[in-house]
Amino acid sequence: MDSSAAADLGQASQQPTYQWDFVTPGLPDSAFEDAPGFSPTPMELRVMLLAHLRPRADSLVWDVGGGTGALALEIARLMPRGAVHTLERDPDAIELLEQNRHRFGITNLHIHAGAAPDDLDQLPAHPDRVLLEVGRPLGDVLLAVWEALVPRGRLVISTASLEGLVDATDTLGQLEARDVQVVQATVHRMQRRGSQAKLAAAEPLFLIAAERSASSEPS
Repeated sequence: MDSSAAADLGQASQQPTYQWDFVTPGLPDSAFEDAPGFSPTPMELRVMLLAHLRPRADSLVWDVGGGTGALALEIARLMPRGAVHTLERDPDAIELLEQNRHRFGITNLHIHAGAAPDDLDQLPAHPDRVLLEVGRPLGDVLLAVWEALVPRGRLVISTASLEGLVDATDTLGQLEARDVQVVQATVHRMQRRGSQAKLAAAEPLFLIAAERSASSEPS
């Protein structure tokens, strides 16, 4: 990280911690720092992804492809005895992750620089929950995280690509995954322009959730 980025991070760490006094997930999108080319997963989609992930208070969660960290932060704040380890390859996204982690005062979110599947060994072994965010067919990455997942562990994949959806469902079928669920989610929000109001759609998202069988042994 260069000196200007370090200075920005130092300023961010001195800002008051963002307060969210409600018991529900769904932090406002505006609460997160963003940058050109990076925006948080919309709040409604974060809530849906969390519902399918089903983390426990002491879960060990892998977030592969952390982006701005919106979803990882949502998970971490709900698991006071657990930990979230996110793997992200883009230096600009990592900087945003750091800023957002400080903004929310989250201490159980750990950020790792790298790309899957080659750098998954940076993460602690045997997660019981894995969130995999991909924009392309995921092949080897899915196989690697599935092998790491503990028996009865849950995997949630989010992708905007039809190729990613087909690849994920085909691979999970070969792996004999349990409780496979597929959802296409689209969020429409009202926007006002002058006296007119219209509904604007966010990018559709495919959500694929699955559970590893109890008889499986993690590698």
